[in-house]
Amino acid sequence: MPVLNEAAYLPTALERLAAQTYPADEVEIVIVDGGSTDDTLDIAARAAAADSRIRVLGGPGVNCPAGMNLGIAATRGRYVAKVDGHGYPEREFLERAVARLEADATLGCVGGRIVPLGDGEVQEANRIARFSVLGVGRGVYTLDAREQLVDTVQCGVYRREALDAVGGFDPALQFGEDEELNYRVRQAGFGILFDPRIEFRYWIRPTVHSLFRQYRNYGLARVRVVRKHPAFFSPKHAAPAAAVGALGIATAGLLVGPRAVRGISTLAIGGYLAAIGLGAAWLAIRHRFGRPDLIAASLAALHLGYGIGTLRGLWQWLRERP
Repeated sequence: MPVLNEAAYLPTALERLAAQTYPADEVEIVIVDGGSTDDTLDIAARAAAADSRIRVLGGPGVNCPAGMNLGIAATRGRYVAKVDGHGYPEREFLERAVARLEADATLGCVGGRIVPLGDGEVQEANRIARFSVLGVGRGVYTLDAREQLVDTVQCGVYRREALDAVGGFDPALQFGEDEELNYRVRQAGFGILFDPRIEFRYWIRPTVHSLFRQYRNYGLARVRVVRKHPAFFSPKHAAPAAAVGALGIATAGLLVGPRAVRGISTLAIGGYLAAIGLGAAWLAIRHRFGRPDLIAASLAALHLGYGIGTLRGLWQWLRERP
């Protein structure tokens, strides 16, 4: 469990791990801290003192993938669960995942549904936007509720053999580490299974700005993953960057362009805003949520954050090329 300043969520995460239906004497819990400045370490230390299965590792500068590698190296089990400290697994999370892995030796990882949690209107809007096709397209957050082989899962349970075969997580990827690892797991010949009966509950970002930052980081990470694995690229990865680029050009044309260009720019910007507004209204009706304006802001944060992050990653790539 890699953590960084998760004092508000860690007690619940540990409580839910202790309540797993999987045999308790077969579970090791390794908390790897990345340099928390809140009460995370105190909470972890008290938990370790009360439960011999819990160990606390890490320190300042240890990011999520490096923390995962530390935790994996410190454990002995045949299976490794990546548990996010910003949420918690349902009671049968481990039992169901391990059962699927033991039933099919070709599987390298099993994961399930990410169930969003939140309080208040802003988090609800962020939840609706993030778990919609209009917000993130087709992917891990919008999978059909049926068992299926997939490209990636979040908070998966891994066969150690698969992790050993690919060399673990890439410490150079602060974000996007799951997708990159899962790509290598599939390339090594293992399958990744999505089982909707397996659930991990995750707290949604509390503000529109924090959602924007999260997806800006994801966009930046996606470029790094594609740089490492060109075959990973899909046209959908470039869509937000293309939209941001087009909006940037349209804005410039609106400010300094001749009359004809200003007219085209107005249509382009107006078209995007209209699409966001209509999409937000549809989602608000579908989810019986009375604030389509907040959903619109969340959708824009997802699109602009991911697009800006992608463009920033491309710029860094160009600057680093010889």
